Amino acid sequence: MDKPFSTLSAMAIGATTTNSAVGVYLTFSTTIAYGGTMLLFYGFIGMALVGLATAVSLAELTAGCPDAGGQYVWVARLASPKHRRFLSYITALFSWAGAVCVGGSTCLISPLMIFEMVTFFNPDFQYDPWMAFLAYQAVNLSTLIPTLFQHFLPKFSKGLLMWTLALLLSVIVGLFAASDDRRSAEDFFTHFHNTSGWSNGVTVLIGLNSLNWCFSCLDSIVHLSEEIPRPQENIPRALMWSIVVGFSTGLLTIFAFMFNSTDYDTQYSSVTIIYYAFSKSKTAAVAFQSLFFISAIGAQFGIHVWQSRLAWTIAINKGIPFHSHLIKVAGSPFNTPIWALCFSAVWTSILGCLYLASTSAFNSFTATGILFQYISYVIPVVLLNIRGRSKFQHGKFWFPWLGLVANGVLCCWFVVALIFYSFPYSHPLVLSQMNYVSVVIGCILIIVLACWFSYGRKHFTFPELEEMQEGEHAGLPPRTTNEGEAVLHLGTRS
Repeated sequence: MDKPFSTLSAMAIGATTTNSAVGVYLTFSTTIAYGGTMLLFYGFIGMALVGLATAVSLAELTAGCPDAGGQYVWVARLASPKHRRFLSYITALFSWAGAVCVGGSTCLISPLMIFEMVTFFNPDFQYDPWMAFLAYQAVNLSTLIPTLFQHFLPKFSKGLLMWTLALLLSVIVGLFAASDDRRSAEDFFTHFHNTSGWSNGVTVLIGLNSLNWCFSCLDSIVHLSEEIPRPQENIPRALMWSIVVGFSTGLLTIFAFMFNSTDYDTQYSSVTIIYYAFSKSKTAAVAFQSLFFISAIGAQFGIHVWQSRLAWTIAINKGIPFHSHLIKVAGSPFNTPIWALCFSAVWTSILGCLYLASTSAFNSFTATGILFQYISYVIPVVLLNIRGRSKFQHGKFWFPWLGLVANGVLCCWFVVALIFYSFPYSHPLVLSQMNYVSVVIGCILIIVLACWFSYGRKHFTFPELEEMQEGEHAGLPPRTTNEGEAVLHLGTRS
């Protein structure tokens, strides 16, 4: 199998999946009440630092042990033999579950952008959840089909990145050219707008939840390790450039929208900001929202790739049912693990059914997606430091002290996020606005443990991991099945 990805196309997959600028664009309405422009500006910088710490942590591990399995493979290498299989298995499930939850969130956000426009310009429009459900399934299916073709992915990811950059340039220039009113620098940098009912400190930590998404999904790049030459070098580069692109585009988006909005009551979302900036032009609001809609949908392409590569590599180790089918890589013109792609897409579709039953339950499930990612990051990072960073056979991307600081920032932020993602969004508490993230985490944890005892403990396998000799490539030996047959990596399958 070919390795069609380059550093640029891998970075494009990561940057368009994370989609920091579009993430900022979509979070205006949910962050304004938790600090206004001050939270958007300073909070975004803070989340960029957390994202950088995460990227450095992942890059160090990838440079030493590049593998499409990513986190759960690192855990298998770093954990003690007694706990290796169990910790590796639960890391694998949390990693894949996080990708599915993020996919569900993206499939819903895109249609909601359309319904937001319809409702804004037609207040009498009656929105029903089944409308978004049908659109959700359409987005999931339509974005799945192109990802079946491997050679299409690098070209499309680079094209989507160029589209997003061109879109941002046009919006930024358009807003500053069209708007007559400007928010003062003093108001932008020093005025804290809090209508949540919580104290300012709690408000900031809750408000950061939305901005956290602007630097999520970074391991989507890691799972391309088998489809890119020299992954121990190119994956770390792609991770670092994804942070640079995300920070630059996201910060410019904040400046463009927030400096050109002057009233939180009427300009409370991206659509309303554009509407008033362009002298109440419905055409401008619809045009720019439609362009951002295309960019938001584009993120789901990368998420399908992310989900499927995880499912594929977990299936190699017999970690999920139907593994004998999921490990198959289709021949030309596909050259992709089609069954793993469809398997993950089906679970994304099933998650969408929850939206019909309860929007609160669905929102809580998708919100936990980023926490599941952090769980899968923190486990190998903690094991790395318990074992001793100096004992890890690292690659060229290795920073003894900076890496240690990055590991600490990642772990500390995970604890903060785990607590404040579970807080109710407003105070005093209202039943209709309750946050069920903690309940979802508990349920998923029970399910993961049940999967281990009922299936994983019997079937999940992993090759013996040999210690590297000095100068030897810091990768893994070929994976083998119980029958002893070599199972090659995705990048070397024929």
